[in-house]
Amino acid sequence: MEKHSTAVDVSVEKAKETVHQYGLGLLFAANIFGAGSVYILTQAGVGFGFGLLWVMPLALGVGLTMHEMSARLAARNEPLMEYIRDVIGPTAAKPFAIGIAFIMQFWSVANYALAGAALVFLTPLSSLYVGIIVTAALGISLVELRVYSRIEGVIATLVLGIFASYLVIVANLQPSLGGVALGFVPTISADFDYLTMIIALMGTTVYYPNFFIQTSMQHEKDWEAVSRYRKDHTFGLAAVVVLSATVIIAAAMAIPDGTLTLTAPARPLIDMVGPWVLGVFVLAVGAASFTSATGTLFAAGFMVPQSYALHTQFGDMHFRRTVHFLIGLSVALAIPILAFTEFTPVRLALLMPAVNGVVGLPITSLALFAAIKRYVDPSRLEQAVFLAAVVLMFLISLVTAESLTRSIVELL
Repeated sequence: MEKHSTAVDVSVEKAKETVHQYGLGLLFAANIFGAGSVYILTQAGVGFGFGLLWVMPLALGVGLTMHEMSARLAARNEPLMEYIRDVIGPTAAKPFAIGIAFIMQFWSVANYALAGAALVFLTPLSSLYVGIIVTAALGISLVELRVYSRIEGVIATLVLGIFASYLVIVANLQPSLGGVALGFVPTISADFDYLTMIIALMGTTVYYPNFFIQTSMQHEKDWEAVSRYRKDHTFGLAAVVVLSATVIIAAAMAIPDGTLTLTAPARPLIDMVGPWVLGVFVLAVGAASFTSATGTLFAAGFMVPQSYALHTQFGDMHFRRTVHFLIGLSVALAIPILAFTEFTPVRLALLMPAVNGVVGLPITSLALFAAIKRYVDPSRLEQAVFLAAVVLMFLISLVTAESLTRSIVELL
């Protein structure tokens, strides 16, 4: 009995060490892989089959380049928002941080809406609005765990569960390995929709709230070496790229008919895999939406207090008040939007990532580059690589703005 207890203790300690080393990266993966990502990736698979799988390794490279800048600031304990405040001044920093946080929470509006829809599908609940309120309450409960290691453990468990769910689905589909392999061979087309989707997929590993989180985590991680942050975020981004590829493969093999709904990507899989796939898919979407909605707001929990020159730490009073307020605001906006417009949770999930990224992404990328030049003094080659990534972020933002404009025009 004592030997068994010792073995269990050793396993628990190893699990804790693993989560400590890779948990922040999994938080980044959770934030990236929200409701919008699932359906954007589905559109890529529906529209182009396996043909855009080659973009995913390239997207990983772009994401790693951006996080390299963020990791170097994190190792020096230089929060990105504190740099921005120093540059633009305290007077401008406050409305800037509040404005970006407000834009950020639109991502949470969509994700809590979809998480609520998933909860209604999976439980006896019949009201979407009640489902949204319940998932938001769960988000507040998660924040109220306060201790980062606990929250990190919960999110890591959910992300690994999501990851396993999609792998099980794809494994049961038994895709053609030759066809999948051909999808990783780069192909360029002059078709506008094809090029637009490439840019959209390039942005799937670059999520700007993660930079505010990573650069503010020195107190929790106590990592002084850039290599520790690099190892962590590489694991997280690699996981989300593999996960994204599985969604594209599944969508390419079972093309949904008609308008995208909560269950549309999974319904064609029922005949191919079995009726269980529907529940697994919705559970994975709901979990992904919940973790992304809540985790995204952690960035605001840091940046708003920092704009007021408050040296906040994860889970402290200023952090929690900010996140709680934005979760409440997300619910307060989501319910009337769904009640009084023709938006559905899925349509919100497709639109809100563009609203969130069109302004925040280019500004944050430029601030990262400028902060790196001030604090780290990278080599000329490194500066060229970082600058190229920043230019790409502006290109992604322009394409996103064009797509957002088209979506708004269609609604009108």
